[in-house]
Amino acid sequence: GGGGGGGGGGFYHSDFAAPAYSGDGDAYYSAGSVGARPAGGYSTTSFEDEPPLLEELGINVEHIVAKARLVINPASRFESSFADEADMAGPVVVCLCLGVLLLLGGKVQFGQIYGQAMVACVSVYVLMNLMAEQRGVDLYGATSVLGYALLPMLPVALVKVGIKSGTHPLANVLLAVIAIAWCTAAATRIFVAILQLKNQSILIAYPLVLVYTSFALITVF
Repeated sequence: GGGGGGGGGGFYHSDFAAPAYSGDGDAYYSAGSVGARPAGGYSTTSFEDEPPLLEELGINVEHIVAKARLVINPASRFESSFADEADMAGPVVVCLCLGVLLLLGGKVQFGQIYGQAMVACVSVYVLMNLMAEQRGVDLYGATSVLGYALLPMLPVALVKVGIKSGTHPLANVLLAVIAIAWCTAAATRIFVAILQLKNQSILIAYPLVLVYTSFALITVF
């Protein structure tokens, strides 16, 4: 009885045997031991085929550098396509660099910089489209122009890092005047080219003077 129970309770014997792996991946999968090979096989895509991160983010470094050179050079000629090729990466970098330089000088002005920039962009956008006769400018393009034209403020902020606040008041005023004139001249020429208002450059320059004066006040003083 015990032997019969032991024989009946033996392990179940199966005639199925897993095929031995011979090194042929296709034969191994076709035998059905593991399952079908995934459709399309294994991915062989390498990281070298992936586009650069900046390109995926829509940031063109060469384009930004080219625009910066145009703004820095007082003899540059701007085309109306400057606003058509607008980008936000350049202005953001300029504002960030300005904030860092002010921070090195002992002033934390990041919030004020971006706050003034937002108010200035909306105000200038409205004014420029009110003055436009044939062609206007969108908010994105106006923001890009104002941001790039703020670039001449960076050398002034760099000089101020080595000058203690409250000293050399005449030098501070001179730096402020240079920065305002440089930024205003660059932005005015760009907006004149975009809006095609060569006879109204002074009218365009007036609100821009106010905008860059506000930035000069927090940069120089």
